[in-house]
Amino acid sequence: MAWCLLLSLTTSSSAADPSPASERQTGNEARLTLSQARARAREASPELSVAREAVAAARGEERQAGAFLNPSVGWFREETSQGGDTNNQDIVLLEQPLEIAGQRGLRRAAAGSRRAAAEARLAVAELDLDLEVARAFARTLAAERKAARASEAAEAFARARRISERRRERGDISGYEARRTALEAARYAALAAAAERDVRKARARLRSLISASADSHAPLPALPDTFPAQPDGPGDLAALRNRALAQHPAIRSAELTRDALDARARLARREIVPDPTIGLGYKREAVAGSSGSWDGYAAQVTLPIPLWDRSGGAVDAAEAEARAATARLRRTRRRIAFEVERAWHDLRAASRQLEVIRPQLGPDARAALAAASTAYEEGEIALVEWLDAVRAYYEAETTYAGLLADHLIRRAALERAVGGPLE
Repeated sequence: MAWCLLLSLTTSSSAADPSPASERQTGNEARLTLSQARARAREASPELSVAREAVAAARGEERQAGAFLNPSVGWFREETSQGGDTNNQDIVLLEQPLEIAGQRGLRRAAAGSRRAAAEARLAVAELDLDLEVARAFARTLAAERKAARASEAAEAFARARRISERRRERGDISGYEARRTALEAARYAALAAAAERDVRKARARLRSLISASADSHAPLPALPDTFPAQPDGPGDLAALRNRALAQHPAIRSAELTRDALDARARLARREIVPDPTIGLGYKREAVAGSSGSWDGYAAQVTLPIPLWDRSGGAVDAAEAEARAATARLRRTRRRIAFEVERAWHDLRAASRQLEVIRPQLGPDARAALAAASTAYEEGEIALVEWLDAVRAYYEAETTYAGLLADHLIRRAALERAVGGPLE
């Protein structure tokens, strides 16, 4: 319920809307939610397109790794002659290389692990994009709310300036108070302009993530009036760490990469064993001057001799890469465990900050500010008191908007560290 508190704090007239005029939408139009922004970003992201094509390429390599070696066909002719006698032979031979050490199965295992690792890297890219969208979404929400508060303060000071001028003309206040009010009005007008510039920058960043192309000029849909409702607490740290270590796609990718390189190392060792090639064919032999020819068959077995190249260097390199992959897996597990703990503590700190400031805000605070403004207009309080009231309200509201955005970002960072939604 506390997350809906901002609705009562941000309701204002359309004149206070800090969004660019081309992007303003009526309240009847659908507003862009965080989940919708993430879905649109996944469709538009070129990084995810690259990762998807990497998965498609890995699938093709996996299918290719299961193919058998192609046979070959050859034709041989021998012809000899002596003293006018001629002898010739024609042989057609079909040859098939054989892998007797299980190399094909190891190639398939390595390719399958590489394909699964590519899918895991795609999942990691999706997590990274979800965090980036959440960061841009939260900062845009916060920027719009800060701009709305700055616009309200600027309007209040502009009204107070007009009142001060009338009171100075009547001699109710000094020229100093009138000038001080004008100075504050100018200062808050500048703050409102800077806040609107921040809104434009934040919306441009969010639009760049969810737009289908870089040259798209489609306006960004209006965002909700409140931050997405979500629990304050980060949950149990030990459970989240165990979950991340068990299923995080970054760890899964490192495990599968290690498996692929292990299979490659075993393949390198198996390739030391020579692969024979067998051949079967048809033979025809004819002698000049004879009444016919002789037909028969031909058989052949070819076995390479590992005399010069015994693949020792290839085996050493493959085994070293496998050991390096194992070390990278340990490093990835440590990094994920650290990221979970850091994100958990960051989210808990953000939750505590919100717990401190929430009771100070709400309809009562807004009513108190309105009462102070009325009291100043009627001359019941001094200028300094009213300035302090406006400044305190503005700073509290902008701080609260920033904390809400930070809480949303921290929670998204914890989800990224864990490897998925916390619920």
